[in-house]
Amino acid sequence: MNTKPARSLLCILTLFSSGPQLLAHGPGKDSDFEGRRVLFIGMDGCRADAIAAAMEKGLAPHLKALAADPQGLHSRQVYAGGELGEVTHQPTVSGPGWSSLLTGVWMDKHRVKDNRFFGARFQAHGHFMRHIKNVKPTSWCASFADWKPIHDMIADGSRVNGQEFLDVKFTLESHAEQYVAHDESMRDQALQTLRTQNPDVMFVYFGQVDEVGHAASDKRGSFSPDNEWYLKAISAVDTHIGSLLEAMRARPQFNEEDWLVIITTDHGGTGTKHGGDTDEERKIWLIAHGKELPKDRLLNTPVPQTAIVPLIYDHLKISTPLPTEP
Repeated sequence: MNTKPARSLLCILTLFSSGPQLLAHGPGKDSDFEGRRVLFIGMDGCRADAIAAAMEKGLAPHLKALAADPQGLHSRQVYAGGELGEVTHQPTVSGPGWSSLLTGVWMDKHRVKDNRFFGARFQAHGHFMRHIKNVKPTSWCASFADWKPIHDMIADGSRVNGQEFLDVKFTLESHAEQYVAHDESMRDQALQTLRTQNPDVMFVYFGQVDEVGHAASDKRGSFSPDNEWYLKAISAVDTHIGSLLEAMRARPQFNEEDWLVIITTDHGGTGTKHGGDTDEERKIWLIAHGKELPKDRLLNTPVPQTAIVPLIYDHLKISTPLPTEP
């Protein structure tokens, strides 16, 4: 059973635009980070062995090509769930997973233990884009997600004194059956941003793979590399990712820009469930592309999902923030 909270059948659209959007720096090297930019893509509930199977079967050609590029990689050493038996140990469900991926800390700090977000401490350990905005107030950050807690809980919970740090925030409230269409909307809005704006950092979340894994959007689905419908969902998101990569590369001064592309997931699964400590639930993956990736470390040593945010900070050449409270 899907462990995410129930969603309304109504579709709710929220688009936030602040003043800095109109004042965004230009393309190429004309940016707060001298042309260094980030495209962070999340595929909810996508098992590591399933993404590998999809690439091997020709169902994820864009992911395969990105990983195979001399500046790319596909790490199978990444894990969710914190350190077993330690204070960082956390359930392998979406709430704690995305909290860790977007803040760079485990549950012992962000305090999110499930999808209700009770007791979350994002004021102390906030969304990574809040820190980017604190370091460079004129930087330009955008987020697109059709699982509303990404914005309603993690991003909004990270605001200090109500101050918005996202220049664009695109959300659709989604029921299980709507994720296919809503993922297309995430793609379309992100494409518009890549083509018409000059983002320093973008986060794009796709939810349909998880819903098929839960057999929520299609009763034939499960979290299995042998499940045809699960692999088809991965293939659909791969096509969306291909469109985003094409738009990124088509930017007018792309050759002057230094893009870090990060693609990963929050958890794996077993059967149609997840949340536990099995290898299938804890083992995740990372596909990345960039000029200065620490390939040896990412490919040959265990990588916690909390390492993603520091990778972004390193690329932008900014320091890791200190917590604002204990």
